[in-house]
Amino acid sequence: MEINAFEIDFLAVGEKSKSGDAIAMRFGNYTNNKWNDQTIVVVDGGNSDGGAALIKHVRTVYNSSKIDRVILTHPDGDHASGLRQVVEEMDVKKIWMHRPWNHWKELHKFCHDGRITTDSFEERLRRAYDYADQIENIAQRKKIEIVAPKQGLSFTYGGEKIITVLGPGKDYYLSLIQESDKTPRMEGQSAQRTFSSTKIRTYEDMTFDTENLPAESESTSAENNMSLVLYLTILGKKILLTGDSGCDGLYKAIYYAKANDIDLKTLDVLQIPHHGSRHNISRGILQEIHAPQAIISCAKSGEPSHPSSVVTNALIRRNIRVHSTKGLNKLYSFGASPGRPGYTTSIELPFQNFVYI
Repeated sequence: MEINAFEIDFLAVGEKSKSGDAIAMRFGNYTNNKWNDQTIVVVDGGNSDGGAALIKHVRTVYNSSKIDRVILTHPDGDHASGLRQVVEEMDVKKIWMHRPWNHWKELHKFCHDGRITTDSFEERLRRAYDYADQIENIAQRKKIEIVAPKQGLSFTYGGEKIITVLGPGKDYYLSLIQESDKTPRMEGQSAQRTFSSTKIRTYEDMTFDTENLPAESESTSAENNMSLVLYLTILGKKILLTGDSGCDGLYKAIYYAKANDIDLKTLDVLQIPHHGSRHNISRGILQEIHAPQAIISCAKSGEPSHPSSVVTNALIRRNIRVHSTKGLNKLYSFGASPGRPGYTTSIELPFQNFVYI
């Protein structure tokens, strides 16, 4: 059937100040006041409560028990934990998920610890990425195929690319496993970055002279840069999902997009990475990507870090309207999709003259 409707829901997940990501979407044919055909995709599952929220959403709002694709952007708990329940309880057709423990063959030559073997390398990384390991175990028991979401992989429907992986590329992904302190001691590892918990309050106005967003932000963790960067294009609309990616990961995704004639300056919706943290985006990045609307998945009590007012102010200066979940779901609907009467919408964030850096 012809696709004439598309919905994407950013669910409000996260507890107190701890944020998470859980995204559900469907596209298909909506006529005569009903969905006659739909394809359902879930991206990340938040914490365990997020998994329950996703299951309820798919069952009661999408009226289905089937999920065509489950996509895990990276194995951090605030993205992966809830997917265990989703994969266990729902009829999942296929999973896109990286499994770092599968890469000993490429990485063993960099290992400095002679005691590390194929088995011990795999065991250590399975423990380090426990939620992803559990997802794999459930999938294997239920005979659900897991696909490594390599750069350039697309989910197609009717010959059209609906979702495309812009990054990370394989070489970069392997370097991040090597860099991570969760990996046995290897060449190229560096001390993990730490950020001061002390916040300084300062003034900003709408002029760029007062902007505190750095030109090039300090890098985030290797694990965050492992995040998939996903480009959605459907019904003429373009959406960029960024997970927890940092500037390094985003730049590499931007370069790949340019090389493949994908214009990220004409997006319709942009997800801001890592719940709006100021360590994951920069002025340089915002010169390369633009959308009239941005969405931030963050906990209701996440401020001042999630989201950072430095980030939201920077977006507003660039004529980007900013919404956050903060305890409320956010729905974007396109085409024939009728929207959802009475469905809770997110809060549009205002400019704030006093920010924390």
